[in-house]
Amino acid sequence: MTAAQAPADVRVPAPTDPVEARRLQALEQLHLLGTGQEERFDRITRLAQRVFDVPIATITLVDEDSLWFKSAQGMPVDRAERQASFCDRTIALGTTHVVPDALADVRYATTPAVTGPPRIRFYAGQPLAGPGGLTVGTLCLFDVRPRSLDAGDVALLEELGRWTEQELAHSVEMDRAREVQQALLPQRPPELPGYRVAGSCQPAFAVGGDLFDHDLVGGDLVLSVADVMGKGAGAAILMATVRAVLRTTVRDSGARDGRRPEGDVLTATNRILLPDLQRTGSFVTAFHARLDAATGRVRYGDAGHGLSLVRRGTGGVERLAGEDLPLGIDVDQSWTEHEVVLEPGDTLFSFSDGLFDVLGGTHEALAEVTRLLEAHPEPDDLLRAVRALASAAAPLDDVTAVAVRRVPRT
Repeated sequence: MTAAQAPADVRVPAPTDPVEARRLQALEQLHLLGTGQEERFDRITRLAQRVFDVPIATITLVDEDSLWFKSAQGMPVDRAERQASFCDRTIALGTTHVVPDALADVRYATTPAVTGPPRIRFYAGQPLAGPGGLTVGTLCLFDVRPRSLDAGDVALLEELGRWTEQELAHSVEMDRAREVQQALLPQRPPELPGYRVAGSCQPAFAVGGDLFDHDLVGGDLVLSVADVMGKGAGAAILMATVRAVLRTTVRDSGARDGRRPEGDVLTATNRILLPDLQRTGSFVTAFHARLDAATGRVRYGDAGHGLSLVRRGTGGVERLAGEDLPLGIDVDQSWTEHEVVLEPGDTLFSFSDGLFDVLGGTHEALAEVTRLLEAHPEPDDLLRAVRALASAAAPLDDVTAVAVRRVPRT
């Protein structure tokens, strides 16, 4: 079927129509026009095709002059003209639109898709609401034989339409959430003479519950990796709170006493976060460190994280201590400060358990991470390797890591 032969109807609202202008604005907010087909929408059209026993089922987005088939079963095109389309009439009506026999309907009898291939005779369309409740498209059924829908069929089509609307809403919300979360992550590593720094976060879903941070505070490099229990939007909301509290605690600590133990930073963070974490039934693992650039001294606290390594330039990899509880368990919990020194050529690497899972999730996975670190001492190279592993494995958990290397003496 060509674009000109796609199922068609009668009318294009004038672009100057204020209602149509608002509808087009809502459609634009979806950020789906011109994008490829997605399995979450294809599941709906496949089901519709089978349940209603029709050769063609589509999810169609309708812009000013085009029909965009976000999902299409039995329709070998991805775009068609809006003018004279069945979908246009459904948009105008704002309710389920059924055409039992297009050839016997004066509105459609002479349209190309009815008089020529694929010779559409039956159409049923369910309008789809987007942002602001404005209709942005249709869920459509097409058949080459006349037929009708009973009340139960119409109810089912409406139910599939609501499912589709949920997926459309998910697109808007998750896209915005992804933008916000990416904006909260460091956009570039800090410039610290004598050191190279890199960080990366790859959510398993649109957004995730992992955090990495690296920043200069009082001349020191402050590093954090944290992981909220859970995944998706709920974990992402909590992680934004964790980031804000941890950053504020670090700066308040530096203002009062630049020598405050990093374990105390985690203790203060826990006291602030505990009510929210307990109400949501969640907890947070975290590695938090402060590096003195002049000496290479790293003071750190570990809240149930336990996934931090140091690769020595002289050979060998050490696992850093991390026996304390996660944040959000106990209001009276305190965290221990530990210390390690980065000599020239050494690399500090802290990562989330998502990387552990990518490598199999067993005891041997730590040995795989060790070999990865030994093979890629440079932070940029190391994080590229981590991202490649995550992309290839399609992980079920967020994969986050941060690395810092003290530049070797020349």
